[in-house]
Amino acid sequence: MSNAPVSAVNKVVYRAEQRVVGLCMAVMGTAVFLDVVHRVASREQGLLHRWSGGASWANPVGTAAGLLVAWGLTFAALRARGNPPSGATWGKAAGITAVAYAALRAFLVLLPNGLVWSQTLGLVLMLAVGCFGASTAAQEHRHLALDLGSKLWPKKILPYVQALGNLLTALFCVVLVVLSVVSIKSHYGDYVDTAGAGGAFVALPIPKYLAFMVIPVAFTVMAVRFFGQALVSARGHVEEDDPLQMLGIKDANAGGGDSGVAP
Repeated sequence: MSNAPVSAVNKVVYRAEQRVVGLCMAVMGTAVFLDVVHRVASREQGLLHRWSGGASWANPVGTAAGLLVAWGLTFAALRARGNPPSGATWGKAAGITAVAYAALRAFLVLLPNGLVWSQTLGLVLMLAVGCFGASTAAQEHRHLALDLGSKLWPKKILPYVQALGNLLTALFCVVLVVLSVVSIKSHYGDYVDTAGAGGAFVALPIPKYLAFMVIPVAFTVMAVRFFGQALVSARGHVEEDDPLQMLGIKDANAGGGDSGVAP
């Protein structure tokens, strides 16, 4: 029986995991960055606060001076990128400075309290990155492993030892799935019993049971992958524990090039 459909599904899941990790990293980085910008811009003793006028339109002299400095710095950045020292470049620098200042002003006015939920959101997304990142590492054979065993066991039984190791890892993932489901049920019960008042994150209106759903999903995928690797190893295939491969570094000879070193 061909395993082509299984391989196709695995590739789709793998690509989805990569996109989820990338999206979580982008959202997490953006939210934390904007929160830091708001904190710095709202700090009364800070230079950015004096330039932007803080929560009001006060200090026009400081605002004008800050705009001139930002205009000059933007022009210098454009010149460094190869733009000619012309009036068009000065105009482009003025436009960028005006847009940046308007965005900062709107940010301070529309969100006077800042993004108080950004740190909590970052932790939630980091959980997703960790879980799905571990799953992609299992797919790429870059997960942590003891490579000393492949040097100690005889070649004849090495595939079966690796199959046993993958099987035990898969069973461990199953145990984590069960434990995570129990924990999610507990958080869901707290959320339902309190009509949404409990079982949610502080400053972030997201139920904990929804955020923690990534744990059983990711470990279920990992369990399936390790079960599949166990079956492959049981058929006699040996997984080479190449440190360069585990680090994502390809061998210079992998492409067939001649490095002058005998194999």
